[in-house]
Amino acid sequence: MKVEVAYITNRGKLRRRNEDSILVAGELLSGVSLERPRFELLEGRESFLFAVADGMGGLPCGDVASRLTLEYLRDSQFSGKEEVVELLKRAKNHLDTYVEVHGRCYGMGTALAGFLLSPFSSIAFNVGDCRVYRKRDRLELLTRDHTEAYELYERGVIDMEGLRYHPLRNVLTSAIVVGYPEEFEVFSRELDVKKGDTFLVCSDGLWDELPEGSIERCMSLPVKEGSFCLFEGAYGGGRDNISFILFRVL
Repeated sequence: MKVEVAYITNRGKLRRRNEDSILVAGELLSGVSLERPRFELLEGRESFLFAVADGMGGLPCGDVASRLTLEYLRDSQFSGKEEVVELLKRAKNHLDTYVEVHGRCYGMGTALAGFLLSPFSSIAFNVGDCRVYRKRDRLELLTRDHTEAYELYERGVIDMEGLRYHPLRNVLTSAIVVGYPEEFEVFSRELDVKKGDTFLVCSDGLWDELPEGSIERCMSLPVKEGSFCLFEGAYGGGRDNISFILFRVL
């Protein structure tokens, strides 16, 4: 399998630090703020895992939560959508163990989205308001936001574009929050992949700044140019950390 990929994690214009982390086929980036997207050609492996974790800024240690969650994903294996749910529950247990020693991080949390690219059964998944898109014939949102605003969208009260402006768009109904016993909801789906498919895994710092038409236009470009298109568009607002992974199956 061969994949073109471009990625970035950046703190944005207004945040003092970057609490996002990204995982690109085994490479974990955390605690950094890249100035421009990086581009790579990946090949020689049967499957690739791409994920973005958005540490919750209103809670302590959001950067730690995002990093530890992606470290756990990187060091684990799964192959079905049900296994993703169990894996993320174990990741939360791993974080719970961490705060037993590092009490200052009690209550830390993260949202995340990911995509396991496999020749057999590819899987898109998310918790919270990070997203996965696919561009084939048209742009398609593959995941489900766990927010109060998205519930209004599903009931037909607002449309997709209205999600970007609704005051409840960032009020999460599910996230990995450490130190609390409550269950969290994981969305996952299996899907087919064709050569030429382009995927985007991103935090809300990207989609909150760009209308779907702009996202689709950028994803229609070659991957490297598309990544600059996405980043420049999101950084124009730059209210939040901006993290995404853009990749195309060759």
